[in-house]
Amino acid sequence: MWLRSANKDDLKAVHQLLVKTWHATFDDVLGVETANKVTGEYHSVAALTRNLAKPYSEFVVADDGEGNLVGMAYASQSKDGIAELHQLYVDPEQQVQGIGTMLLAEIEMAFPDVEKLALEVIAKNQKALDFYTRKGFEKTGETNDWGTLKLDIPVIKMEKSLTGWSM
Repeated sequence: MWLRSANKDDLKAVHQLLVKTWHATFDDVLGVETANKVTGEYHSVAALTRNLAKPYSEFVVADDGEGNLVGMAYASQSKDGIAELHQLYVDPEQQVQGIGTMLLAEIEMAFPDVEKLALEVIAKNQKALDFYTRKGFEKTGETNDWGTLKLDIPVIKMEKSLTGWSM
């Protein structure tokens, strides 16, 4: 297992990973239709291409060494002192093996000048909330703002201080 920067040749596989992970995680919680809307809007190859080209960002994949992508993370610096973790997903069949922890550490190291790393987690995703809490994130608020999708699904806002971060 190794982490590397994503490239355009990875985007179809990243899209497939995101679709698989979203359906495995949210079909029972949010419904198949909602999972399809989210993956169509935010996880399409076109959306991933835009993310790959965004300045002040980090887009990494976890490669199993056999040509399979089993995880990914994408974050960008949003304003002075804050970076936002937009996506961190691990193949459901590969979870609880440290891949998410490795991806998160890579993202944290990618922004040496930021003070905080912020993220949002769907309130019903207890597994993710527990993961981020174990990694030092704290709840800072809630929102229902999904941008263009207009979904009425509560999201928990979380932040972690990166001041004095070290391995």
